[in-house]
Amino acid sequence: MATVPHQSEAYSWPYEEARRVAERVAGYEPGRPVIFESGFGPSGLPHLGTMSEVLRPSYVRHAFETLGAGRPTRLIVFIDDMDGLRKVPENFPNREAVAIHIGKPVSRIPDPFGCCQSFSGHMVGLLGKFLAPVEVDYELMLSSEMYASGRFDQGLKLILAHHEEIKEIVAPTLRPENRAQWSPFMPLCPSCGQINSTLVTAYHPERATVEFSCERTFGGAHGCGFKGEQSVLGAKAKVQWKADWALRWYVLRVDYELYGKDLIDSANLSGRILRLLGGTPPLGFPFEMFLDEHGHKVSKSVGRGVTADQWTRYAPIEVLKYFLLLNPRRARKLFIEAIPQYVDDYLDALRAYAAAASDEERRNSPLEFVLQSSSSRRFDSELSFALVMNLVSTLGTSDRELIWSYITHYDPKVTSNSETEAMARTLMECALNYYADFVEPAKKRYTPRDGERAQLRSLVEYLAANPNASAEEIERKIYDLGRENYDKPGKIFPLLYRVILGQERGPRLGAFIRLATPERVAQLVEDLLSRN
Repeated sequence: MATVPHQSEAYSWPYEEARRVAERVAGYEPGRPVIFESGFGPSGLPHLGTMSEVLRPSYVRHAFETLGAGRPTRLIVFIDDMDGLRKVPENFPNREAVAIHIGKPVSRIPDPFGCCQSFSGHMVGLLGKFLAPVEVDYELMLSSEMYASGRFDQGLKLILAHHEEIKEIVAPTLRPENRAQWSPFMPLCPSCGQINSTLVTAYHPERATVEFSCERTFGGAHGCGFKGEQSVLGAKAKVQWKADWALRWYVLRVDYELYGKDLIDSANLSGRILRLLGGTPPLGFPFEMFLDEHGHKVSKSVGRGVTADQWTRYAPIEVLKYFLLLNPRRARKLFIEAIPQYVDDYLDALRAYAAAASDEERRNSPLEFVLQSSSSRRFDSELSFALVMNLVSTLGTSDRELIWSYITHYDPKVTSNSETEAMARTLMECALNYYADFVEPAKKRYTPRDGERAQLRSLVEYLAANPNASAEEIERKIYDLGRENYDKPGKIFPLLYRVILGQERGPRLGAFIRLATPERVAQLVEDLLSRN
């Protein structure tokens, strides 16, 4: 088996996990594939936390293949579209029209967006659109098709035969008032189409049926009162979440799956059910949650988080892949305003990758998990995304030729090769989108006080008289002004950020003014002084 050089803890985890997988499958018969799995519940719009559940196992799969185990691998993305809708996500259109379908499988609810055959079909379509540009190799499996095709039948019969033992496993995790009525099965009511409202009253393993009544109230929906006996096969029933997880592990013979740390107990319980069925639980990897700007868990049901479309509007897709490669055992904030910093972190990594001393060093770089056929593999410029964003903000224009002329004037290296130029142009487009959507609408014109006007006038005179001043010379002049007017020279910077950028903080001003050019900044400050 190939060895992998030591890497930072933040990036080495896929290889650590791959070694665990290799140990697990060492005794498999030749030709048996190693199964990596990920799940997606299409009950709401996919966000980037959802994407991590596909990309991260793909990193472990890549590492496993790099180690040279010589076994075929598959990555299955399992879509639980038989799941009943529990509530209407807050960010959905036509919420009232969707609410009448509460309790029905999401694969049997009309698409509220009006463009797909079903509610779940729309969500799966969004997932597919996002996964396309990241070039991850996966197989899509739909729960509804697995139940309807009979592929789950053997497992369903086993669950029916062991329903009492399964109830004993699950009961201690339930509230006392729910234990007596809990069943591993959820029949689909043939009268009203709900699946969350049915209550199993008797089991008949010999004919693979259950008796049930449609009487439960769930999320504002009410059962229709139907009673009858029905097969658990042919998509006429599904099993409850923890048993359902065990069922797919059993039938698909899953070897490895990542899941959020909030599902650790569910994974352990599902593993016990799987052993009862005669299977071996997959290796698990519980990861930390993604947090929004308020520190809350990202949630698709209430619309928190970043969508795939938003990410690709404000950042290259490779930055997302890089972000998701960082240590999953650490909680990370994932919201739109944090994206610029992630872009600059990625650019630093890309520069290091291009500067690697050998092909072998590059092959063992964390970016080998991230880069794809369409990726820029080098970035020879010192340009930062923050700097480009501030340039766009200061120029206050969407004139791409003008912005590009400033960028190339600041750093001619951006055109030194096609890959560096391609990345720089992508940064410019993302910065324009970010500015139009967030910066420009929130900009506030600052009115300087009398004492501040004198400081600004002095800076204008210096910039006008020194159009070729270097970034260091400009920075030195700003510090001189700070020393002349404040007890600490750095106290002048908030004033300049408010006036030049319309914000409280920003980049190193010497470098930024050099990028925007002293003439442009001098004119901008002069215009503000003349208006006030």
